[in-house]
Amino acid sequence: MIAVIDFGSQYTQLIAKRLRRLGFSARVLSYKTKVSDLPHDTSGVILSGSPASVGEGFDPDESFLNYTKPLLGLCFGYQWLAQKNGGKVEAATHREYGAASVAKTPEGLADPLVRNLSLSSRVWMSHGDSVTQIPSNAITILQSSGKVAGFKIRDKNIWALQFHPEVHHSDEGEKIFLSFAQDICGLKADWKLANVLRDLKMQLSEELKGVEQVHCAVSGGVDSTVLAVLLAQVVKVHALYVDHGFSRAYDLKDLKHIFSKYPNIHLEVIDAQDKFWKELDGVSDPELKRKNIGRMFIETFSESVSKSASHEKGNHFLGQGTIYSDVIESAENQLGPAHKIKSHHNVGGLPEDLKNFKLVEPLRIFFKDEVREIGKLLGIDADFLNRHPFPGPGLSIRHVGPLKRESIDVLRRADFILHEELKKRGLYDLTWQALCVLLPVQTVGVMGDGRSYENVLALRCVSSLDAMTAEATEIPWKDLKEISSRIVNEVRGINRVVYDLTSKPPGTIEWE
Repeated sequence: MIAVIDFGSQYTQLIAKRLRRLGFSARVLSYKTKVSDLPHDTSGVILSGSPASVGEGFDPDESFLNYTKPLLGLCFGYQWLAQKNGGKVEAATHREYGAASVAKTPEGLADPLVRNLSLSSRVWMSHGDSVTQIPSNAITILQSSGKVAGFKIRDKNIWALQFHPEVHHSDEGEKIFLSFAQDICGLKADWKLANVLRDLKMQLSEELKGVEQVHCAVSGGVDSTVLAVLLAQVVKVHALYVDHGFSRAYDLKDLKHIFSKYPNIHLEVIDAQDKFWKELDGVSDPELKRKNIGRMFIETFSESVSKSASHEKGNHFLGQGTIYSDVIESAENQLGPAHKIKSHHNVGGLPEDLKNFKLVEPLRIFFKDEVREIGKLLGIDADFLNRHPFPGPGLSIRHVGPLKRESIDVLRRADFILHEELKKRGLYDLTWQALCVLLPVQTVGVMGDGRSYENVLALRCVSSLDAMTAEATEIPWKDLKEISSRIVNEVRGINRVVYDLTSKPPGTIEWE
């Protein structure tokens, strides 16, 4: 097993996931972990990145400097290992975020960590501090634009890399983890998701033994749907869909089709559109949108569950489709000092009136692609599992500026056209997520020989694996122009369409 020490990086769990995908057991541990605290089966340790700088109070325990088994430091871990071994770390005058190129040095050609890499490889940087001088007992194994990007401490099992091999956009990152786990730590690739799912179902069967049913919040998305189907393997599921008025045109229809195949799932639709609009009409702040929708969602869900539970006997359980990217971005990770990126309505515990319920979140340790793989193992239709992610607050956070009911209807029509066109043109599966964003910007146009003054719509299509990093999808120019033309011609209220080219980081996938 490889222990991943978490110092609050947005990417920490990706390290464990990359290792698991390669077949190696990995476990994420708190930044407070000491060598003496490591599980007995630990064969190597990886120190993660961090939003903190070295010396700000979140440094690794110094016992790791004398750790005899293999140790790999990434980004913050790289900087800490450099400084503690006699090197220098300084705040950079030029920060590095995004793609960069690294090249092997002559010493790197034979180094067991990087020898299997190409001579030059694309990696993902995300750091504000830099190592300006490596330790005197270190060997440079990788360089980037003339600067050190990786080193090995002589006569010790210590390696350090400035970049993030765990993210999807580090092209040969998995080669690095394979070399570390297999060649350096001496592990065998024997970890399988199917075995984890088997154990998970056994745990759920034990936890829910004697329970009549589990109430489950569903949104029509992949995560909550996989959750409902997973729970339905061991117990009856009361699936509650809160229609808050910000769903896509096809969400509920698709969900009904999927659940019709599972007799253990009873779907109840709660029409709460008027309730949500009463409080959200005119709201523009994105965090307020998220928090209000999250609160009202819980209130609506709680009211319905409480009514149902009053007729039940025994313990009450609530299932949520929380996955790990939700936890990370909401800064609810208790292992490391993560920064909050945005609020997620399904992260943060239960309200007071539901304290007599026990929360069931079996997908909390998995990322999106792993959830899809679990869904595949459970037999859910591939077309549904491959659908694009959709946020809990729905179209409200794809509507920049004050919310208006008629504007959401405009956005919903545009979204349907984009969805339909991508499917029709065979482009849907070539992009990880595609969305429309209605902007509070009006521009002059010419329509029907007359002047128009209507809104701008932004299209955003991104390629990603796990939502932690993303790049704009290169949709063919001809297709973009034809999709844009159809939206402008068919959706009254839009007279201009633009395409978002921003990567994540520095942007996020959603605009709000």
